[in-house]
Amino acid sequence: MKKSTLILLLLVLQFSNIIAQVKFAEFGNHTLRNGEVLENARIGYSTYGSLNLDKKNAILFPTWYAGTGKSLTPYIGKEAMIDTTKYYVVVVEALGNGISSSPSNTDIKDGDKFPEFGIGDMVDLEHKLIKEVLGLDHLYAITGISMGGMQTYQWMASYPDFFDKAIPIVGSPKLSVYDQLNYEIFKKILNKEIQHGTKEETFLMLEYALGLTPQYYEGSTESIDEVLRKIRDEAKNYDVRDLHSQMLAISNYSLDQDLSKHKVKSLSELFKGEAFIIYSRTDHLVAPSANLEVIKGLNAQSLDLNSKCGHYTFGCDMEKLNMAVKNFLN
Repeated sequence: MKKSTLILLLLVLQFSNIIAQVKFAEFGNHTLRNGEVLENARIGYSTYGSLNLDKKNAILFPTWYAGTGKSLTPYIGKEAMIDTTKYYVVVVEALGNGISSSPSNTDIKDGDKFPEFGIGDMVDLEHKLIKEVLGLDHLYAITGISMGGMQTYQWMASYPDFFDKAIPIVGSPKLSVYDQLNYEIFKKILNKEIQHGTKEETFLMLEYALGLTPQYYEGSTESIDEVLRKIRDEAKNYDVRDLHSQMLAISNYSLDQDLSKHKVKSLSELFKGEAFIIYSRTDHLVAPSANLEVIKGLNAQSLDLNSKCGHYTFGCDMEKLNMAVKNFLN
């Protein structure tokens, strides 16, 4: 691994040269799955490519944890993971990312708190966006990375007949105890009681410690001062309130409610489309074990990137990832 990999990864997480204009869909007061009301619910989205006359080439691409649509643009384009000369790509800004409805951009009165939402609520609003705003009754595929992979799995459970192909990337259909333990630590770090400005940096330190592997750092020539400086620079892009809201959603993630509603016990009984499940056995941020069960149950195609970048294989091994997804879509 070249010493510039962390720099490349940070760039993938934050920036790209090709950025579509973000549009907004307004849904008024939206009742969340827990019964709380999200007032003036607003979802940001951007589109790439053109919709075919038969409207059968649309792909949904939701954002990862703390990410925005800008983060996903390296994966979109003629030579990238999703070829925009063939597909119409809808990038959705997930709830709580600072662009769609989020604690940081909502006028909350003193004493009130932003309503707690879940991964299921993200997907429900994405479904409303696709049907009510874009006028599509079906999607060709849904793909997402990390929390976007969790949203892909949630789509498989919530709206299993709405799309043909599912491509969750370093996501999971079920949190392991190890995942839950880590996320509890993250929630404590992001708690409002900790001084603002420090917690974003502390959170990112732990995320990069878990997200990459010891082998990654052993192959790097960067000093701890250089690594910490990059983390401090990245931390300036985030608002702890948004980080905390999405971490709550991730930590409470479960498909059980939707599986029960459909009177099934597993995704293999529910989702009849094609699935391509991508993971890394070295992932310490989203444990890959639950993916293996789904791969077997769905008889799905799969790819173990087995990267020393761990969870962040999606940044380090983009060429391999892009080629694999492109082949599956085609």
